[in-house]
Formats: sequence, C-alpha cells, structure tokens
Amino acid sequence: MNLIGRLKRYLRRKRRAGFTLIEVLMAMAVTAMMTGLLISSVVNAMAMRQKALSLNRAITLAKKKMHEIKALNKTDSGQGEFPNMPGYRFDYVIREQELDLQKIADELGAGKEVANSAAAKFFKERNASTKSATGLTFKLLHFHVTVIYNEKEKYELDYYRGLGI
Repeated sequence: MNLIGRLKRYLRRKRRAGFTLIEVLMAMAVTAMMTGLLISSVVNAMAMRQKALSLNRAITLAKKKMHEIKALNKTDSGQGEFPNMPGYRFDYVIREQELDLQKIADELGAGKEVANSAAAKFFKERNASTKSATGLTFKLLHFHVTVIYNEKEKYELDYYRGLGI
C-alpha cells in the first residue's frame, strides 16, 4: 500500500502548473540542436549560391571570349585577365584539326554502311588529292576557351568550324 500511496502523491504533484528542471533542459537541448541544423543549412545555401554565381560569371565570360576569338579564323593562342573582373582569367587556343569520318564510323561499328554511302563518295571525290587513308577526312578549326576562377576552378568551352567542306 505504501507504493500506491507514493504513486498517488507523485501524480498529484504532477498536476501542478509549470515544468520541471529536466523538462526545461530537454526543451533547450532540442531547440539548440534545431537551431544548429538551421544555421548550418543557411551557411551551406549561401556557399552554394556564391559558387553558382561564380560559375555563371565564368560561363558568361567564356562565351564573350569565344565570340571574340571566333572572328580570328586562324590558328592562335593567348591568355590574360578579364578587365574589371578580378580573379577571372582566360586561356584560349585555336588549332586546325583533322576529322576522319571513316575511322569514327569503324569505331562505332558502322564502317561498311558509311564507306558505301553517298556522303563517302562525295568526300572521296573532293579529297582525292589529299593523303588521307580513307578519303573521308576534313579539316576543322577547333576553338577552345578556358576560364579559371577562384584560383582552382575552371570552365571550358569548345567550338568547331569546318574548313574546306
């Protein structure tokens, strides 16, 4: 009976208004954990936003530089920094490149179909004077721009223009 009496007294005390010290400490601990999670999420979101802005600037600058160098229409290379954009620099290369369609078709398993196509006949007639093994080659100008930002990150952009097709 003594145990039941103690339990009744405990339950009567529990009906009193207010919280115990343990309950207050638990609520504070839960609040602190939730606040920590919220703060880390906000900091992470801000860092991701800054990274996205930097990449967006790099893409815009690469497109601008590509537009400038496409007008050169010759082999060239260079590097430099963008004016009024500290921390952003560029490298570019323009080079001639030969593309052999027959070799690519062979690698993809369509070599016989390509060799007998109308396009193959056109290229073979056109390239009769070249020293191509297959006759299905043509020259390209390959424009390559690299924008380096944040000292270690980079964005690369390529463009190809055919020569003598």
